[in-house]
Amino acid sequence: MNKSVSKDIDKKRKVFEAATRLFAQKGFDKTTVDEIAESAEVAKGTVYYYFKGKEDIFLFLVEEGIAILKTRVTDALQDNQDNTRRALQQLFAVQLGFLHEYQDVCRIVLADVWGISSRQEKLQELLNDYYLVVGTIIEQGIKEGVLYPQNSEVLCTAIFGMTVVVALHFLNKDKPVPWQEIENQLNQLFMRGVVKPV
Repeated sequence: MNKSVSKDIDKKRKVFEAATRLFAQKGFDKTTVDEIAESAEVAKGTVYYYFKGKEDIFLFLVEEGIAILKTRVTDALQDNQDNTRRALQQLFAVQLGFLHEYQDVCRIVLADVWGISSRQEKLQELLNDYYLVVGTIIEQGIKEGVLYPQNSEVLCTAIFGMTVVVALHFLNKDKPVPWQEIENQLNQLFMRGVVKPV
């Protein structure tokens, strides 16, 4: 990677982190590009060099968030490709780890995506791409007889939806989130509910 590309990535990353903080604190509508630039410690012109405006920054935030999740899940599945059961268990661990680390991104997406068709379409496009990754291990599990024959798309969305809803439920409570307990219970629910017994 040359210095120019690395510099571009670094600046866009700063904008991503600054926008995440501000959108989470103030909301999308009350946050300005000036504030994002100041928080990211870059010139306002730099922000507009990479993004058309605040809406473009928001869509980048969503895209970057899903890209991070997709990369982590892909790596976890590849590391456990010879052990389908272990790969399925890791799926919950990785998704929960992402929701823990990037909980502000998740809150922003839930608060500001729905009701605006262009944002919903973008999120759905990104999630469909993510489900293709998850679908590989689901299809492998069905082929190996580890999973009962079923619609892999339905199962992919169910796994993601179940993890997100449970995590957000606990994130909205004023007490520490029992991440390991959640992971263990989701795994038990999944493994006993849709996986054939050994």
